[in-house]
Amino acid sequence: MEQSKKTYKIKENKCLYVASILMLLYSLLEIADSIAIILIAFNIIPNLYLEWGIPIIQQLMETQPLSLAPLFWAFTMMRTVSAIGLLKNLLWGFWIGISSLLITMILAVLFLPIGAFEILGCAIIFILLVMGYCKDRPII
Repeated sequence: MEQSKKTYKIKENKCLYVASILMLLYSLLEIADSIAIILIAFNIIPNLYLEWGIPIIQQLMETQPLSLAPLFWAFTMMRTVSAIGLLKNLLWGFWIGISSLLITMILAVLFLPIGAFEILGCAIIFILLVMGYCKDRPII
């Protein structure tokens, strides 16, 4: 009963609720990426990823895609756990989400120009999370 009250409360805060849904959708995208990296490694599907900003990353995607799998899996795990925590209105979900978004925005700079879309998506979710958390509280 107590958990359903917490979950209901997240729906009242529109910014947090939308951010939670977007994080869940983002985690589904990461799950698809994680599956794709395995399929690419075993030559089941071709590497359809665009050329990224750093030549070493592109080279690894072409020759050893499984070497990047732990990175894909880490972000998949962080986003999925964060989305679940956010939807259950738990503070740890908020902080895992904020952390994963900040790390992604920093690392996405290395993957320009395509990284700009990643930065934009993360920035939207980040802003919604902060707005939902702070609500209308004044600074001082």
